Amino acid sequence: MKTLLILSTLLLTASTKIFDRCELARILKNAGLDGYHGYRLNDWLCTAFYESAYNSAALHLEWRNGKILSMDCGMFQINSFWWCLDDDTPVTKRNCGTSCSAFLDDDLTDDIKCVKSIVNLHPGMVAWVAWTNRCNGQNIDHFANGCGT
Repeated sequence: MKTLLILSTLLLTASTKIFDRCELARILKNAGLDGYHGYRLNDWLCTAFYESAYNSAALHLEWRNGKILSMDCGMFQINSFWWCLDDDTPVTKRNCGTSCSAFLDDDLTDDIKCVKSIVNLHPGMVAWVAWTNRCNGQNIDHFANGCGT
């Protein structure tokens, strides 16, 4: 019950924004993600599209036996078990050192810092199932087309 109360509060206070594709492209490019560890801007845009539909407050809960095991938070669906701080998640690597709720607002600064950390600590973008299944090896050039990036 405590977890549901916390999540409800997070959802109500999060500044939700669904980004325009080109607006997001400019933000990600300005933050240095285009070419980061060999990944193109299209890789990041494709991943964000299939993970969250460019929704900064996207939240996916993994349940088991009536309890939340982990949460995927924000634009890049950063996982509470592996990457962000969540008191209700029993075991975590906490590699980004940032509260999970920080990834649910429309300021992508902390999200981008964390995804850079994930790519550094994990073998590239394979940490994102969406990138592996929907973006990697696919023709994804259309994601940044027309954005002037």
